Amino acid sequence: MSTPQTQIKTCPGCGAKLPDVALSICPYCVTPLGITPKADGKESPYAVRITRILAHDTLAEAMAWTPAEGPEFVRGGQLVFRGKLTAVIGVILSAASFLRASDPLNPLFLIGLAIIIGGIVLIVQGKGVRTTATSKEMLRRPGVIVDRRSEITLQGMGGGTTYFFEIEFEGGLRGEFTWPGRGINTEPYTSNLPGVAFTRGVELVYFKHIRV
Repeated sequence: MSTPQTQIKTCPGCGAKLPDVALSICPYCVTPLGITPKADGKESPYAVRITRILAHDTLAEAMAWTPAEGPEFVRGGQLVFRGKLTAVIGVILSAASFLRASDPLNPLFLIGLAIIIGGIVLIVQGKGVRTTATSKEMLRRPGVIVDRRSEITLQGMGGGTTYFFEIEFEGGLRGEFTWPGRGINTEPYTSNLPGVAFTRGVELVYFKHIRV
């Protein structure tokens, strides 16, 4: 006996909030939900375009391609770099302390040691951020961006924009994925765009356009 769709609000696999429609699998991690969607006899208006993507001669190349990771992974790398640089500065100060003072616990050495510890903390934090950013498997799926919206977050003197893209995949499966803005030099994806979606959980890492 199938579980009523209204009782399943989040995916048991990835914990993502599910769309308010009957789905047989999670659109974010493809975990089976034990639900058989009701057929209403209506074909999605994007079904033909998705079929064309599946038959496109560049699909295999697009599916084999690996995009750069998202902003959180990049931030983790920046923390690791800052940590290594900080640790090197601490080592230099500690080494210099032995050349200038006979006391091994002189103030310069202690300062250098504190800086080294601070650098190690940054390295550990950065690696943790990277691990979290890539903890979910990257899925590659042909689809069409059917809609988008955005939210602006203000932080101090600045802020950022997060975009939400609704993507339809083969079989009419849909999900809404987040895409943090990359700044004025990177335009967000447009609606009605066909291609291959690279996703990790609810994050849209990249959308590779395929002209059909």
